[in-house]
Amino acid sequence: MNEQDEYLENYSSTTPKEKECKVNAEIYRYHKIYMSYLDLYFCVIDFNQTIFISVSDENNELNDLQASYPLKYEDADNTVCLVGEPNSYGNDIARLLGNKFKIPFYVSVNVDESDENLTNFIFSSCLDILKPIFKNRC
Repeated sequence: MNEQDEYLENYSSTTPKEKECKVNAEIYRYHKIYMSYLDLYFCVIDFNQTIFISVSDENNELNDLQASYPLKYEDADNTVCLVGEPNSYGNDIARLLGNKFKIPFYVSVNVDESDENLTNFIFSSCLDILKPIFKNRC
């Protein structure tokens, strides 16, 4: 069984009055352990119209950023690489999440290790994290 720590931060900020722009976001932090040796840190920022997900190991780097947008045609590629390699594991996860939830996702997977089982673990962890977020939406 995987250990999991959850943190919820509410972030609400208002820019100077002349701009009249309010940013509301909910931030969720999770810690999961893969195969009892690899610590993974998840940060999910819910902007309501889009979601940012960062997955990192203890190095806590940002060397991958993929975006996915819902498209009308499911066979079309719905992802774009913003930072890093276009065919990364983050790209696969962004594509799958965008297809499933039909909203834009920005996904950053920054883990030195990579294999198909790890990708599946990260994707299923993202689903576990996102399920209550979408359930609580109005």
